[in-house]
Amino acid sequence: MKPIVIDSKFVKRELWILLGCFVAAVIFDLVGIIMFKRPAIELLTTIGYEVVIALALYAFLALVRIIVFLIASLFRKKT
Repeated sequence: MKPIVIDSKFVKRELWILLGCFVAAVIFDLVGIIMFKRPAIELLTTIGYEVVIALALYAFLALVRIIVFLIASLFRKKT
C-alpha cells in the first residue's frame, strides 16, 4: 500500500478555515450577548457552544466544498 501524504499547505488551509469558523461563532455569540444585554462573562461560559457551532459551520462548509468540487468535475474537460 502507498502511504497517504497530507501536504502542509492543505493542513494550514484547513486550520485557517476552522479558525474562521470559530471566529464567526464567537462573533455570533457576541452579537447575541449585545442584543439581549447579557453580562460579558457569558462569552467565556458558552465557549463549549461556540466550539460546537464552529465545528458545525466547518462541516457545512466541507459539504458545500465537496458539492462544488463534484459539480466542477462534471463540467471539466477531459483531455
